[in-house]
Amino acid sequence: MTVQMSHNEYPAAPPWVGKQEAETAELGPLPFGGTVPPYGSPENKHGGLLVRFPHAMAGDVRPPGPSWRPVVGWTFFLSVLGVGSAIRRSGQARVYGRSPAAYWVAFLAALLGGAAFWWVLIAEVALPIYQNAREDRATAAVQEKVLSDGRVEAAVGTTVKTGGCVPVGDRGADGLRPYDCTFQLADGRSAAIHIEADTDGVWKTVA
Repeated sequence: MTVQMSHNEYPAAPPWVGKQEAETAELGPLPFGGTVPPYGSPENKHGGLLVRFPHAMAGDVRPPGPSWRPVVGWTFFLSVLGVGSAIRRSGQARVYGRSPAAYWVAFLAALLGGAAFWWVLIAEVALPIYQNAREDRATAAVQEKVLSDGRVEAAVGTTVKTGGCVPVGDRGADGLRPYDCTFQLADGRSAAIHIEADTDGVWKTVA
């Protein structure tokens, strides 16, 4: 026998829905915090672990970028080689969500400041020290040759006991520098000559 039912009496949901709800109700609270908060809710933090720094998605403070001071130190002492430190630290700053501009400003400022400092140090300190040392060696070479080549003794007619030469001017474009030389002779007399000599001690008398 067939039982006819009106359309209002047909079930509106599949037969397993009621059973599933009952089973869910029997399980009690779901693990790991229960039900999922609705999308857009402050408690819904799904997707936070999909970024490299989840705290940035949650609105926390971003980590500070690396210090720019090492860029200054490396660039000041190594000049353009300090660009390696600037590249590495600016890259770290980008990863942290920070601007890399500070590291390039530090690099350029240290590069210009270091260049000026080393130029002044070389021109005003190192070069004069080198020139003075070179002229001291040249003066010693002049004195040695004046006393040893016999030309002074031949001119005064006796043995030279002691003597010395001192520079009395700057070295000219021809490489010669003027010296005054004085001598004590074996007979008790003294003599003096005015000469010019190069850095190797090669000399000639001048009036």
